[in-house]
Amino acid sequence: MENITLVLMPGLDGSGVLFRPLLERLPSDLIPQVITYPATEPLGYGELLPRIIAALPVSGPFVILGESFSGPLALMIAAQRPAELKGVILCGTFVRNPLGPHWGWLRHLVSPLLFRWHSHLAEARALLGGYSTPQLRQLLREALSQVSPRVVARRIREVLQVDVREELRQCPVPLLDLRGTHDTVVRSQNAREVRTLRPDAQLADFEAPHLILQTQPTDAAKVIAEFVRRISG
Repeated sequence: MENITLVLMPGLDGSGVLFRPLLERLPSDLIPQVITYPATEPLGYGELLPRIIAALPVSGPFVILGESFSGPLALMIAAQRPAELKGVILCGTFVRNPLGPHWGWLRHLVSPLLFRWHSHLAEARALLGGYSTPQLRQLLREALSQVSPRVVARRIREVLQVDVREELRQCPVPLLDLRGTHDTVVRSQNAREVRTLRPDAQLADFEAPHLILQTQPTDAAKVIAEFVRRISG
């Protein structure tokens, strides 16, 4: 297989820090490119999209992976039909409000004050579940410390009103959907919706919480590499 760039788009923190466990386990023929988002500018999906497109590889084939918050962005990019895009990987993500379509009004209640004094331990319980280790908790603290409460609030408001179901239906390249069977952040109805809209997507379930790539990096790297090799032919 020729070298292919794996463009990694991060979750809510936007730092890319949480990709480290996966990066250590990717095979050498996958060239990682980690996209990061501004830590102090409260940008929505529409404002982030052109910045990401401008950062995509200018030559050679690539695959994009959208983790959690970035899943909709991955599908928005695919809708632009970049010439060298070969596949899309969705990881623990959603195509519309993960709480359900009737909960969009909650975005009006989201304030930076809600995140100013947030507990890292509480975040670890939700994101890491029973797979927490001191190393992963430290990694999570590092990632969360880099993003301002205003930015977190804006991103959550975006999550609560996004709808990329049509982009998913029309995605022109093969899809891989990674899910944690113990994910309590993006619950199983979101996985069912993705798989109903795109029954041709390759599915991979992991014994993992929301942070699949961090708690099961070896298995995740293997599944990702196999998908890329298959679609690259």
